Amino acid sequence: MSNTTISLADDLVVSAVRLTRWLKAADTAARLSGPQASALAIIVYAGKTTPSQLARLEQVQRPTIARVIGQLTDAGLVTRKGDQRDRRSSWIQPTRAGKTLIKEGQLRRIEPLVRRMQKLNPTELKTLRDALLVIRRLIDPATHDKDEGGGANTIT
Repeated sequence: MSNTTISLADDLVVSAVRLTRWLKAADTAARLSGPQASALAIIVYAGKTTPSQLARLEQVQRPTIARVIGQLTDAGLVTRKGDQRDRRSSWIQPTRAGKTLIKEGQLRRIEPLVRRMQKLNPTELKTLRDALLVIRRLIDPATHDKDEGGGANTIT
């Protein structure tokens, strides 16, 4: 690995973290804790998931995710239904309210970025679009070809 590649990778990670923090701070109307919002977003974008899958994606233990799922269920943002084939398992699905909350939160969080992007010239926007394709390919090479059409958001 060259020092240039290492430095570029480091700059990319630092910029991604700063962008995420800036946009998160802009969402002053958020009503969920960080873990709740993160778990709900995964559930919404996945459509449904199991507690075990969610715990793995969130990198937490089952008791921790069970507590978060309970909080989201009590708030009416997700439902939990038993798996008909495996009675030991269950599926967590977003409610309409959960989907709406995530969509509205996403719009609030990206609004400052949209405002700044509107000030970019067409060449800068194209550069940004091209860089995004490269970033997507770095993150998930297997789906790169699917994303070339400006694909949908995915959370993994």
